[in-house]
Amino acid sequence: MDDAGLDTTLVERTLGGDRRAFDQLTRRYLRAALAAAWEYCDSLADAEDIVQEAFLKALDGLGTFDRSRPFAPWFFSILRNTARNEAARRGRWRMVPVPDGLSDDDARSEAALDRSEIRAALDEALVGLSPMQRACFRLCDVEGFRGPEVAEMLGVSDSTVRVHLYRARRTLREALRPLHDERSVR
Repeated sequence: MDDAGLDTTLVERTLGGDRRAFDQLTRRYLRAALAAAWEYCDSLADAEDIVQEAFLKALDGLGTFDRSRPFAPWFFSILRNTARNEAARRGRWRMVPVPDGLSDDDARSEAALDRSEIRAALDEALVGLSPMQRACFRLCDVEGFRGPEVAEMLGVSDSTVRVHLYRARRTLREALRPLHDERSVR
């Protein structure tokens, strides 16, 4: 049975009262949902809250789901709307955590400085990406999903994912180039 067929079976079993079927459906999409939700917030805990709310909304609305269509795009549209609404509600305050054990008095090693400098540059570069570019980058390059899977999750075409991924990688490469050049001189 293909993925769409399995999803349809799990939806039908859920509508028939089998709660374990919805648990299976949740497990199938949990990792991708967390990655997608994280693009709208600054912490894993917030992303988890958004994902939980989206799955609850999906469960509540499952009776209206058109079973002739794939489940993933329907669910991910619920997730995106939930995440956007939550981001708007919270505002766009960005908190940057201080690394564990770091204080002004601590002598940090050169490696720790390098890692923190790279991380700061990467975080800054990621903020400069569009939400779609960040989502495509995170889902493909960080989470390891293939382009067609990401396309289905985000409700866009595979070519759209490829374009956004290309642009994200190019932007990140350019943003991190000064660090690379600086290290080459050392």
